[in-house]
This record gives sequence, structure tokens and C-alpha cells, in this order.
Amino acid sequence: MASVRWTPVHQAWWRLAYRRVVLSSFRTVPLYREKWALAGRTEPVLVLGRYGESDGAIHVTEATRRLADLVPLAGGTEHPDPQRGACNVLAMDGGGAREVLHDPALGDLGTRRDCGAWHLDWPRVYARETKAGPAFTLLRQSSPRFVDILIDEPVGKRVVQCRSHGTPAVTR
Repeated sequence: MASVRWTPVHQAWWRLAYRRVVLSSFRTVPLYREKWALAGRTEPVLVLGRYGESDGAIHVTEATRRLADLVPLAGGTEHPDPQRGACNVLAMDGGGAREVLHDPALGDLGTRRDCGAWHLDWPRVYARETKAGPAFTLLRQSSPRFVDILIDEPVGKRVVQCRSHGTPAVTR
């Protein structure tokens, strides 16, 4: 992934992948159906003035406390894979990843590169800004479904395209 330059096509794919996960989760995952309905959302889109708590994101402690409610109605496992993404993240930056952004429930989300920013494993992880910090979504994990999750790791507040590397990153 180190050699891939972020283009408008990549950005469009990334947002589309996120929207697909959100739409599917809105329809099939009990926790999100409950949270979004209580926030007055009738569609799985962010509507100005209708964000709910934490701009619609859920803290990882609540998500892990309710893992059974993160399983889609069609079924699946309620056990997160803490090693998810490890191979991909370690391959980032030419295999020289020194610091890994890891959450025990979500797995490896990215790595800190030489520019100082946390670079996301963007084919597998989406992040959006909230007032409480970045909310992470796993794009390729079907169960349990982690969508817009706030983690404990203090990684910064802004989701940007890194000027040095051209890929999505989280900065202060």
C-alpha cells in the first residue's frame, strides 16, 4: 500500500464502501437499528441536526458490552478478531511499521508513518471525524459489525489525506 497514491477514484470507492456497510448495518444489525432510531434517524445517512450522541458514533466499550447486538440478523459470530488486519498493517510502509494503531476489539487499524500521522489500512478501515475523535468502521468484517466506533487510543481528531504519502490518515 505504500506506493498507492490516493486519487479521487480511491476516495469515491472508500466512501461508497462505507455507505454500503452503513446501509447494511442500518437494515440488519440490532444495535445500530436501535441507536439510530432513538436518535430520530429514519435513513442511514448523516442529517444535519440529527447526529445523536457522539455525532452518531458508539464508544468501543458500549460496542463490546453488546457484541451479541452487533451480529446481523442473518447470523454470524459475536467474537471479534483482535488480529484482524495485522498482516496488512505490518506490510504498510514497506514492512517497516514501528507503531501500530491497535484496538483490542477492532484489531489493527493503521500505522504511524515517518510523517507522524496515523495512516489507515484504508481498503479495510474507514474513519470519519466526530466531536469526540475519529469514528472507525471496518469495511470487510461481516460479524460482529463495527460501524462508527470511537476507540480509547488518543490518535488525533482530523481525518485527512496525508500530504506526504497521499493516503487517508488521522492527525491532531
